[in-house]
Amino acid sequence: MTDAVTALQKSLVEAGQALVSGDAADAERRAKAITALVRAERDVAEFVSVLSAVENDDEELCDELLRRLVRYAEANRHGAPPEVLERIATEGLAE
Repeated sequence: MTDAVTALQKSLVEAGQALVSGDAADAERRAKAITALVRAERDVAEFVSVLSAVENDDEELCDELLRRLVRYAEANRHGAPPEVLERIATEGLAE
């Protein structure tokens, strides 16, 4: 990450030098490129954060489904009536 920060700082200095030398169009182009890169980095970080949350939800969902399957199998093994098995199989994830 420090390489990216160093590169962006260098680009920002170059944009400033272009502005000082009177090349406003080049300075603006460079500044827009820096802005786009920073936004892209922020978007990637946000995506990774959301993806991590989704993966955690997937783990929780799998854990819950496994618990329900175990409850269903145990109830079935102990001769639970069909309506009890159906309730276990169809109940919502939140108990």
